[in-house]
Amino acid sequence: MKNSRRSFFVQALGFVSLGLVGSLANAEEKRRARPAAGAAAGAAAADAGPLANPILSPKDPLAVPMNYVEKHADLKKPELKIERGGLAFEKQYCNNCSFYKEVGTKEGSKVGSCTIFNAKLVKDQAWCASWNKKA
Repeated sequence: MKNSRRSFFVQALGFVSLGLVGSLANAEEKRRARPAAGAAAGAAAADAGPLANPILSPKDPLAVPMNYVEKHADLKKPELKIERGGLAFEKQYCNNCSFYKEVGTKEGSKVGSCTIFNAKLVKDQAWCASWNKKA
């Protein structure tokens, strides 16, 4: 009886594995069969460069929990105005944060990409609670 139960489970595991492999192959086949319109749109956005991305708004759902502000004076929470990485709050800006990489000028302001706010640009004089001193 042990052998038959064991063989049942081995066979069942084999069938499940085959089913997973088959569904993965089917998904890959469907992905390859999709029209190239999505790829063309993605390529067009890549050609436009990072400046094609929108500038982050302080009201954005990603920005609110990070207390993102475009200017220091806009920060209303005094408990966040602290020294970080040996740098006083007054000297903390996105442009000297380790998550920031300048990409150019947009709408009259220097802007950069931020790994915290993926696919959105932040102004170089902005600040958020994830500020980390650039090495």
